[in-house]
Amino acid sequence: MDEQIETLQQQLRDLRRQLHAGTVYQSLGTRLGRLIDGVHRQRRTPLTLPDEGDGIQDLLTDVNQALAGDQNVHLTLAELDHLLRHLRSTNPQIRYLGVHFTLYDALEDGVFSAAQIQWLVSQLLREDRLFDHILEPNNQGVYGRSAAVSFLATLIHYSNDHPRLVQLDFDEIVIKVATYICLETDTRGFINHQGWAHAFTSITAVLATLGDGPQLTRADKLFLMVTLLERFKRLTTPLIYGETERMGGYLVMQTNRHPLYEAMCLTALKQWRQQVALRRRATETAAGWNQFYNRRRLLDAMRLQRDLSPQIRAYLSSSIDFLA
Repeated sequence: MDEQIETLQQQLRDLRRQLHAGTVYQSLGTRLGRLIDGVHRQRRTPLTLPDEGDGIQDLLTDVNQALAGDQNVHLTLAELDHLLRHLRSTNPQIRYLGVHFTLYDALEDGVFSAAQIQWLVSQLLREDRLFDHILEPNNQGVYGRSAAVSFLATLIHYSNDHPRLVQLDFDEIVIKVATYICLETDTRGFINHQGWAHAFTSITAVLATLGDGPQLTRADKLFLMVTLLERFKRLTTPLIYGETERMGGYLVMQTNRHPLYEAMCLTALKQWRQQVALRRRATETAAGWNQFYNRRRLLDAMRLQRDLSPQIRAYLSSSIDFLA
């Protein structure tokens, strides 16, 4: 693993411990922002993609035929590993319609044992999968990263519904997901001939699932929510494929769970507005305007939520975008 990513993970662990200990609260967003700002991007390097001629289509066909015929299906770890490797495929017929839906259907049919589900989660959290070429300019590694996070959300949702059956390491999940959010900058949605990248849709899905489950403490849910806000405000390319609507829904859901989340979200929004005001005289760039319109789309999405808290709604209604 890249030394920089390893260092970031340790810094996030330390910050999380301080939040749990109560020594960090108001400064959480500022400190997370500094960690994100401290990440140094790297040059593009060659990316190796899975070989579609390695029997993956035959495996998909066999599994799907067995599932459709109500046959007993047993997948070995080697076969599961074969499927997971092709979550990195640039072919949406293999990656999304093939592997993702096959794994989802198998999960719904009860094909996986508890041990296999735990193994799948550990594989999805592997650094070489979750952070694959993540420090480089936009590249095809995003498909595997996004697909891993998306299926991770599915497995966590399953564990929420079967807590006695599946035991996951949520300490590791929190840190790995937070690290991924800090590092991901690819905002592409649908890409011609290669299908959905949608990394930030996957991020929102896993955060919503973690927020909905009982396993995380309030501190951890707060930690992840603020990490998303700090990452989001620094994106310099547009999110225009429905990501902000999903994020708005997640934020409203989370802030309605406890006044602590509402207060922290309100603090983050106020700080964000001040930062926008300070940038108003900055030289105009496409990056700056993308940040502005990403923010506007997110705030509009929150306003459209019927159950948005009165305090946040009142603030959003009274606030002024200084660049408008």
